[in-house]
Amino acid sequence: MSRRKLVVLLGIIILLFIFFPDMVAGGAKLGLTLWFHTVLPALLPFMILSSFMIKQNVTGSVSRVVYPVFARIFGLSRAGCYPAVIGLLSGYPVGAKTTAQLYREKMLSKDEAQYLLTFCNNASPMFLLEYIGVNCMGLKYPAVLPIIVYLSAWLGTFIAGRRRFYRQNTEGLRSFCCEEQSIIVSLDESILDAFVTITKIGGYIILFSILAQILSELLPVSDIIKYIGIGILEITTGGAVISKLAVADWLRNALLAGLCAFGGLSSAAQTASVLTGTDLKTSAYLGAKLRQAVIAVLLAAVWFRL
Repeated sequence: MSRRKLVVLLGIIILLFIFFPDMVAGGAKLGLTLWFHTVLPALLPFMILSSFMIKQNVTGSVSRVVYPVFARIFGLSRAGCYPAVIGLLSGYPVGAKTTAQLYREKMLSKDEAQYLLTFCNNASPMFLLEYIGVNCMGLKYPAVLPIIVYLSAWLGTFIAGRRRFYRQNTEGLRSFCCEEQSIIVSLDESILDAFVTITKIGGYIILFSILAQILSELLPVSDIIKYIGIGILEITTGGAVISKLAVADWLRNALLAGLCAFGGLSSAAQTASVLTGTDLKTSAYLGAKLRQAVIAVLLAAVWFRL
């Protein structure tokens, strides 16, 4: 974006903030509540644990356990197996953060790190099960939602063309055995890194919630278009409003599944922030998430329709 366009955009945002303070306050309050009550308790422990494991070189043990399966299915190297696992267990943007951290530590090649970003960065299982599956969809068996979201990510890798990194020469990549660090130092650094990242996430959620609040009240469009737009901006807020749409259950659930697979522009911004300092491409990541969203919508539509 050119500097002139950025100035114009910032000017419009400032005017919106001045003329619609109630909407800004409402969106900020909603975003802060969602971050504090939903996102922070779900992600912070995983962020601290993941960073601590990397600093203590425990990642090698995890990778050795899943390597036989992940190498055969996804073509990953031993190092690449760890962000794939942690991305499944945590949520945005921990998978991308772990991938970027291993790439900076020269444990991953650029090609494998970019490949991992196409499927290791998804919404957390707890978010999909409890918030979207139970609260928003009202599913009796909410486990079907994370299955659809993760399956759509994996199918996307096969459609794009699976790579075989475990067969590549990894000479020059640093092994998991590196300089040891004391436990307390690693824990201190991990807590600090996690709080910096989770604070950034909170800021993005609040900003996008404000924008979603303003657009939802000002845009003269139908509810379904308006609510999908909110979901594209921020999935946590979007899930709450889309769950109230007066449409068929299968269609509402398919829309929610697709938006969960995409993650929203808020999570894309969070992902871009943790990739700062690397040469990994956010545009390639966004393309993969759009592909995943389309696959998730189709899978969910078939499942819930039948």
